[in-house]
Amino acid sequence: MADRKKLTKTAVEAIAPPEAGQVLVWDTELRGFGLRVSAGGARAYIMQRKVNGRDRRVTIGRADDMSAEAARKAALKLAAQFAEGKDPVAEAKRQKARQLTLADAFDAYAKAPKKKGNGRGAPKKPRTVRDIEEAAQRFADWLDKPVTEITGKMVRDRHAKLAEASPAQANLAMRYLRAALNHVIADSDDEDDPILKRNPVDRLNRLNQWAPAMRKTGHIPEDRLADWIAAVRGELVGLKHDAELRDALLFMLLTGARRAEVLGNPQDGYAPLRWADVDLDRLTVTFENTKNRTDHELPLSDQLADLLRARKDVARGEFVFADAEGVVPTDLRSALARLERATGFRVTAHDLRRTFATVAARLDISAYKLKRLTNHISGGDVTAGYVQVTTEDLRDAMQRIADYMLSPGRRKAENVVQLRGVAG
Repeated sequence: MADRKKLTKTAVEAIAPPEAGQVLVWDTELRGFGLRVSAGGARAYIMQRKVNGRDRRVTIGRADDMSAEAARKAALKLAAQFAEGKDPVAEAKRQKARQLTLADAFDAYAKAPKKKGNGRGAPKKPRTVRDIEEAAQRFADWLDKPVTEITGKMVRDRHAKLAEASPAQANLAMRYLRAALNHVIADSDDEDDPILKRNPVDRLNRLNQWAPAMRKTGHIPEDRLADWIAAVRGELVGLKHDAELRDALLFMLLTGARRAEVLGNPQDGYAPLRWADVDLDRLTVTFENTKNRTDHELPLSDQLADLLRARKDVARGEFVFADAEGVVPTDLRSALARLERATGFRVTAHDLRRTFATVAARLDISAYKLKRLTNHISGGDVTAGYVQVTTEDLRDAMQRIADYMLSPGRRKAENVVQLRGVAG
């Protein structure tokens, strides 16, 4: 609903509020100048014109706070700006956007849904959000700065400083900074005049200044595998949850599963492995909602099946590695420290996963089966999309891996077979 009349003090005061919604009253002398009246009685002067092909409506001010004449003068100034192609609405948005701080950028990126891969469009996992928050603290003194003030030189200098302590952590922090700033660029309302015209982290690419970081390769050496397994079976006695820690470590070694998939990590949204995920009739175990957002089913070797049947007799409650009170141990540090003292070499939880993969490769298990065993995504491998490896396809591989790890005689036999193959 709209009306037209010359907007004067008397005319404005005489306009009655509508019963619902709002009413617009346009001035008869200045095109686009008007008054908006709401059902609650609020009155505001407005100016509306086309600028650069877009309809723009600007609120000038409340009628209670300014006279009709003052509002008319402000409307004339806006009309002049519109005529010159200036868009005060867009400019106000740009000015506000340019005050976006790095803290705002990290926060928006953490809250944004996953952009690609499995789970695209879903919220980021708690672990990812925590990693983003930790990366943001590497730039604690920048967090209050507008993102427009972050330069390539600042990025280069900070990266070099972080790399002195840890090249890998320096690269990780910069990857999260780059992702947060790319999100700012992608989320810009004005594609022709984005908040950031270039991501300052790209300077590391242009000048090839990423820190060389060695990929972690820790695993249990083949000639120490028997020693470590013997230590797990005999050296943890006396620790709190000794039986649960023993079984969990052996289970992780024989499945290549991540620690959080076995013992859980509430901080990152992982629950411990449940009996509901173990099928002792089909001889399978399923890890739900894994790191790459898929469920991961593996066949159980004979040794794993025996371990789980024995656990069934002592565990209470829904979790596989719970004690008689239903409590699941979550901290492996004391167990791993004791094993280090007993064996003379250090092994981390993730080293068990690398040991599993190393043994699989040593047994000439195919790359496609190995990726399926370790639940790795082959996003760039087109052929992998055609090769479908089922759980049953992995049963022989899982048994061979377990036999190799747990039976020294079988390890020697496997090595002899491989040597004969090379000699032939």
